[in-house]
Amino acid sequence: MVIWKGLGILNFVVIVVLLLIVDSTLSLLGFESVDFRLSRAFVFIVAGVIIWYMGKALDAKSGRVLIDAETGERYRMGTLHSLFFIPMHYWGPSV
Repeated sequence: MVIWKGLGILNFVVIVVLLLIVDSTLSLLGFESVDFRLSRAFVFIVAGVIIWYMGKALDAKSGRVLIDAETGERYRMGTLHSLFFIPMHYWGPSV
């Protein structure tokens, strides 16, 4: 069971799309003999960078900041994008 909040499911989408793009590009260029581990390593490194920056950008834009009139404290209201209760941008380095 996959649990996500907001656009956290994009972690999977980014990886699958990059896998399809890299595999089809390598086959079109005639590089079928390239070790699949090299292409997978490239995909996961690029996906990690994309997920990190996409998660930071989405979380920065989500929600409203409410200020308590009495104490002056700021409260962030809104959806943070997460997958399995982990914020989206933390998935970038773990990919």
